[in-house]
Amino acid sequence: MSDDRTKLSCSKQLVEDAVVSSLGCVGNHPRSRRQSTGTSQEHQQKGPCSIIYIIPLGYYSDSVKHGLIALGCAHRGFISDYREEDQAAGAQTYDVLATQQFSKAMKFTTRDMERLSSITLRTSLVSCLIFICFEIMQGSYDKALQHLRSGSSIMVALSKAATDAQAGLPLSVHQRCLAETVKDYYDQLCDLADMFTCLGCDAAYLLEEGEVIPDLSYFFRGSSNKDASKPYSSTTEARYDLHLVDRAFGKALRYNVRGSIPMNPISWTSFLDLPESMSPLRDDDLRLGEWLTARHLFDVFSSRLATYTEHLKSSSSTTRQQLWEARLMSVMQKDWSVIIKCLEAPSSQPLDRQFFQDLLEDAESLIYAEAEPMQYPVFTLGADVIPRMSLIAGFSGEPDLQQRAISLLYAMRRKEGMWDSREIASLLESILLARESSIWNMEYERISLPRIAGMLLSLKLYDGSSSLPLATLVD
Repeated sequence: MSDDRTKLSCSKQLVEDAVVSSLGCVGNHPRSRRQSTGTSQEHQQKGPCSIIYIIPLGYYSDSVKHGLIALGCAHRGFISDYREEDQAAGAQTYDVLATQQFSKAMKFTTRDMERLSSITLRTSLVSCLIFICFEIMQGSYDKALQHLRSGSSIMVALSKAATDAQAGLPLSVHQRCLAETVKDYYDQLCDLADMFTCLGCDAAYLLEEGEVIPDLSYFFRGSSNKDASKPYSSTTEARYDLHLVDRAFGKALRYNVRGSIPMNPISWTSFLDLPESMSPLRDDDLRLGEWLTARHLFDVFSSRLATYTEHLKSSSSTTRQQLWEARLMSVMQKDWSVIIKCLEAPSSQPLDRQFFQDLLEDAESLIYAEAEPMQYPVFTLGADVIPRMSLIAGFSGEPDLQQRAISLLYAMRRKEGMWDSREIASLLESILLARESSIWNMEYERISLPRIAGMLLSLKLYDGSSSLPLATLVD
């Protein structure tokens, strides 16, 4: 009996530790609107989504509860993967528990969708977010993408039902339930849609094949302020506007940055100042308009961020964490500045080493001076730093800068959604070695990182010791 009580106590502790661990993974996407104080003031509830939605839902939703436990166990495994073997003795136990709990969560989610209501619709959306995180932790990026698309398809069905209801069209019982859910929980659905959209944007930049989820603009509330002279009220507000910049440039570039640099298909400077009727790329007038829209959003963002950062530096109440987050925003802003300079330069002009060097030095300074010492590897849903370093390693053309970027990726111990610093560092290192092979073609490097991963594996040119989950995204 004593042994049984001990086992039960250990099991409960595992579950409690798992839930605590999971809350750091989901519901607090760094670019989600929920934490912003800038819009919908009459409905705004301050605080991360994990506190406002996910924890309460976990009390009466079996799918959310078991999903959180599964995610927490997977997160513990992720942490153990970076530690010495003698410190990771419990990793296998967490892995078994993660699999069991995930299976239960999936079963309850399937049951919930058969009992349609405003509650089960919202718990299913939250479960999708949890499942996305879980599959990323497990290295099954293809399955994470499936959950992302499933959640987005629910959002589309909700928006269509609401639109039909507003138009006075006849609705089925199923559609009425969807429309009533939108009517009663619109603000909450907007916050969830923000997270799906942010995740979709980050995934699109990784896959470089255009949009990966449908348009969720029905639940889009817009930027809080378009006045370039007004500083941001928080880095969360700045992050959200940066997300709008990311989306706008993604739309203009079809999310294919790697395919646009340095042999860019559009030399923007050749017609930026020409009348529309004189554009040498008449078929790309729409794309030019998209580019100019993105540039305007970027300029407003840059101005507001600069003023906000100055205010932080001059305030005696500014915390170390606030300064670090502002510096992170500045690195991300500089990354887009580099891309813009590369794309707006004449196609024959070589890329300036200084662009990449400045960005790399800022990133090095940021990562090696984390606001809090990194006792454990970091997992976030938002892809912030890692895509910037892969840009340097892939396009700077300078071996020393490329190697420094790879070293920084190894050192940062971060997993930003499907952007894993260790995996991408290993992949980029293998690319540098593959260049010495007679069967390698530099044109291979113009395809997406997942396809490069698949190609390196198929050609047996991958030099890393670990697996490449990125390759799961290749059809």
